[in-house]
Amino acid sequence: MKIAGAVLTIIGALDAVPRRLAAREIAAQGGTLRRGLTRTEILVFGHRAIHSWRPDRILSRLEEAKAVGAHPISENAFLRLLGLRRDREAPRQLSRQTMLKQSGLAGETFDVLALFDAFDFSEPPFGFCDLVAAKQFARLLDNGAEWPTLVRAIRSAGHKPPEDSISSLRLECSAWNHVVVRNGSTLAELNGQQILSLAHSDGECIDKLFDEAEEAENRQDWDRAAALYMRCLAIDPRDPIIPYNLSHVLIEKGELKEARYYLNKALKLDPGYAEAWYNLAAVAREENDTIAAKRYLEKAIAADAMYPDPVYNLAHLEFNKGAYGEASRLWTKYLELDPDSVWAGRAKNGLHLIKMMAASQ
Repeated sequence: MKIAGAVLTIIGALDAVPRRLAAREIAAQGGTLRRGLTRTEILVFGHRAIHSWRPDRILSRLEEAKAVGAHPISENAFLRLLGLRRDREAPRQLSRQTMLKQSGLAGETFDVLALFDAFDFSEPPFGFCDLVAAKQFARLLDNGAEWPTLVRAIRSAGHKPPEDSISSLRLECSAWNHVVVRNGSTLAELNGQQILSLAHSDGECIDKLFDEAEEAENRQDWDRAAALYMRCLAIDPRDPIIPYNLSHVLIEKGELKEARYYLNKALKLDPGYAEAWYNLAAVAREENDTIAAKRYLEKAIAADAMYPDPVYNLAHLEFNKGAYGEASRLWTKYLELDPDSVWAGRAKNGLHLIKMMAASQ
């Protein structure tokens, strides 16, 4: 796994660096940072998401990432990927299955703890210190703690030197369901302060707004979704996926002129945004501008040669204007990219129809 050529999304604000600096470093290493899960390859879980996101939403995003083939990683793993953090010097030989079996943690709980760097290593192989920590977490959960409580406690402890591991601490669950450290006969918070103190930032604010906008969009509450995306855009005018998502909402509202404006805005920020070119072509087709639609579809294909949808639609345009040879070439190419879907069946029907027409002539 590497940054160069990858599309990344960050969930929640990062503890280590501001989002803008992370975006700059990703771009410098040849990657692309976007918001949302559209064609995301690496999904980074920022530490502050545990304070600003509901636990069920975090788990839902984790499942969504797996469903679209995105690789979820922790903030520390992300920093290591960028070359901004070094691994601990410790033996690593334990598999995930071994960790689950010996600690007694449920798989989902173990995975989300790892995503918030509750262990020294967030991905297998794990070390013996990770197993000690996992057993402590299992004991705390059995005593009534919940995984969000554990993660908030660990993350509130701040940045530790590499030699200071959770496994070296004796953790207990207090009467208020807080995680505390026992030192002899005394108890203390992990950071010496209130565990659930929050540090708000613009990054957390926009993540919350974007989440609410997506939920409104899923409910088809187009007016609220548009208003929330506009607020996101006011906070961060440099993220191309915000105007892209806003354009989708505006298309649903029938406001094609405004949708075209925001698609062009997204493309100004990211000229290689294939989905934006594709949607711009859809707007052009709605306006019966087939010449512009063809040009935009060609740009979408040039931006991402492995994106099948614009290939299919361009073939359909060529078929409608009677360019059967080009339509046949494009549908054949489409089937190489997407051989099994419903649309693949339609592409096969189109090729069959072209053959029948050629035979009849």
